[in-house]
Amino acid sequence: MTTIPSSWTSADHSLGADFEPIPLLNRWWRAITPRLPFTATSLEAFHSWQTTVRQAVIDQLGFTPPPLPLLPRMLAEGTLVDGITYRYGTVDTAEGMSVPFMVLLPAALTEPAPGVLCVHGHGDGMNPLIGLDAHGQPIEDEYQHCFALEACRRGFVVLAFDMLCFGRRRDFEYLTQTGTPACDSPSKVALQIGATMLGLRVFDARRMLELLGAQPEVDAQRLGMAGISGGGTITFTTTVLDDRVRAAMISGYFNQYSAFMQVPHCVDNFVPGLATVAEMPDLGCAIAPRPLLISQGMEDPIFPLAATREGVLKLREAYRLHGVEDRIEEEYYPGGHTFSNARAWDFFMERL
Repeated sequence: MTTIPSSWTSADHSLGADFEPIPLLNRWWRAITPRLPFTATSLEAFHSWQTTVRQAVIDQLGFTPPPLPLLPRMLAEGTLVDGITYRYGTVDTAEGMSVPFMVLLPAALTEPAPGVLCVHGHGDGMNPLIGLDAHGQPIEDEYQHCFALEACRRGFVVLAFDMLCFGRRRDFEYLTQTGTPACDSPSKVALQIGATMLGLRVFDARRMLELLGAQPEVDAQRLGMAGISGGGTITFTTTVLDDRVRAAMISGYFNQYSAFMQVPHCVDNFVPGLATVAEMPDLGCAIAPRPLLISQGMEDPIFPLAATREGVLKLREAYRLHGVEDRIEEEYYPGGHTFSNARAWDFFMERL
């Protein structure tokens, strides 16, 4: 009997980097020269680049549906804690695309106040931002640290909402049958039809900005945006594209695509072809000269700290060009992938 050599029958170990997909893809990635890096040396060149790079990002984000007029259905109102009141409702941003949202109002509000759009990360939708679990019961602690409540305590009108795939916008029956992560299959289906989950969420976030600005208690010229993790993704991308965001706080997200995408992340973070446009810090330069706070735990395992710090150096080039380098701030704190309320609301008080 002929002995079959184990060198070619075994499939339980690596034969080397040339046989593995990630090293191969990374070699191709390193060979890409992004077509729209930030290189402007004048304000005229900056504005031309900003217009071009925004359209390129919109193109890569893929299909978004025709928007509908915002006609909210208010379903409940009441008091939470510390005199904070709420209005809860739903609104259709597009045909068949309904968004649950909550407006939080500070106690003793006497005149229109700045508004902050608070964007949750992976988890139970907007509930943890106001101290509730998925069942509406109080939670003691959670990585987002009730930051919508904290914003309202500091005097901001807040709008929080459920992003696609989270909170009330999950595919409940499908998830029960399959046991898959809530964002997984919808993100893949979106790719198949020429959309991206990131693009659809940014579409909703921009509609929520409009809804926030329309609240009678809000000064629409003073809108901010804050988000962590997946909410940081949406805050970053929305702020890159939309000047209505007058100041932004990005928590647990700003980094470099080529660094953090080497770490396991959900598919809803990925946008086909975005690496051919620009690296994340280059895209972030389009936020200048608006105030920006980059916030991150120093032990965050999924967003390498060195890549964040290096990326901020690139951002500073754009702010320096505008003569407002003081408008970009960094906050690094002990801990992992978690929201910090330590600097956020002072930052917004000063900037809005």
